[in-house]
Amino acid sequence: MHLLLAYKYAILLPLAVVEGPIITVVAGFLVTLGYMDIFLVYLIALAGDFTGDTILYGAGRWGKNLIHNHGHHIGASKEKLEQAKKYFTEKRTKAIVMSKLFHGVGSAGLVAAGVLAVPYRRYIKICMMVALAQSAVFLFIGIVFGHAYLRIAEYLDLYASTVGIIVVILLILTIVYKILKR
Repeated sequence: MHLLLAYKYAILLPLAVVEGPIITVVAGFLVTLGYMDIFLVYLIALAGDFTGDTILYGAGRWGKNLIHNHGHHIGASKEKLEQAKKYFTEKRTKAIVMSKLFHGVGSAGLVAAGVLAVPYRRYIKICMMVALAQSAVFLFIGIVFGHAYLRIAEYLDLYASTVGIIVVILLILTIVYKILKR
């Protein structure tokens, strides 16, 4: 909050790239206090989201050789990558939307889109469609409930942690099932 008050829009973009949702909520609160302009905050939040999504895509796209060659160490075998590629080909929009909505774990899906060479134009178009709504919702939350931004940050962390735990449990159950199936 102090950084946003001191540097306003100059610091908003880098903060939005790193932690967009809570920064948008805090900036929404500052809009209600008259320190920031709602339209600039919204546009910068979108630019931060765009930048972050592009970085994740690029990490997958340019790091794909590393993942293809050494991914089997982390469970990303060539067969699994082919299955993921098929899923991203058949249900590209759904895969990217779900990756955008599930913070934390969803970043892996955005990197996967780069690894699997989903066409960037289509990828970023889907990401921006989600970001238009998502940023508006977080800005609205900040305007209406901004005084409770610390509590909102806790809920966002709880949400990301819960999704992460569910994914880990599902992975463990899948591994146990495959072992028992053999």
